[in-house]
Amino acid sequence: MTKTLLMIHGVGCGGDAWDVMRPKFESAGWECETPTLFPDLRTIEKPPEGISRLKLQDYIDEMSLRCQSIEKATGHKPAVIGHSMGGLIAQKLTEAGLVSRAVYLTPAQPKDCAQIGLPVLFTFANVILSGNRKKPHKVWKTGFKWGVLNAVPKSRHDEIYAGARWDSGQVYGDLQDGLELDVEKITVPTLTIAATKDRATLAKAVRKLGEKLKGATVPGEFREYPDNAHWIVDEPGTDKVTADIISWLDG
Repeated sequence: MTKTLLMIHGVGCGGDAWDVMRPKFESAGWECETPTLFPDLRTIEKPPEGISRLKLQDYIDEMSLRCQSIEKATGHKPAVIGHSMGGLIAQKLTEAGLVSRAVYLTPAQPKDCAQIGLPVLFTFANVILSGNRKKPHKVWKTGFKWGVLNAVPKSRHDEIYAGARWDSGQVYGDLQDGLELDVEKITVPTLTIAATKDRATLAKAVRKLGEKLKGATVPGEFREYPDNAHWIVDEPGTDKVTADIISWLDG
């Protein structure tokens, strides 16, 4: 049976965020798809004007179509893993019955689980202070290094930030407003992962999501990694996290 894993990146990122994890999933027999959402609009350099029309629902719709395409091609629904914003998108795909199982990796949370603390405010300070949903934003370098890369060696910070992408101000606003999630519609296994040192999606908020998902039709599982932070996709300890996810997916 074909094992397809749809890997959804976070806000301000692209499919290359999975470059460290992806080969390990592939070695375990997973066929991985790591799309970049709207790459012609969400660019690394100054973005085109069209980026301003993007909404979070557009990202959800795009990944819904990708799930349907995978199922049509393989005869099986894909598994999904989403990081940060991608974790919230993955939650909505699970709610819609489009995936076979799901991993939410340091995910953005639905409205009733969100926790906005000072670390989050500092990480995204330039976006929040702007308050402009009609213009694109890129997380400021200081906030990205402090709030996203705090568990990554400083010698790698510039290299990783160089791949940061612009995103729609409306998408940031949609993430701030939050989405509803009906856990009674979740009928497949889910794994929610928090990182204790996370400053961008606080562990206490991810724990709330884990508790919420215990009430799903198929109760969700939860794990927390005490030495990891938000860039859990590529920081010390990522190999262990990846191995654990592979074991869970295959189990």
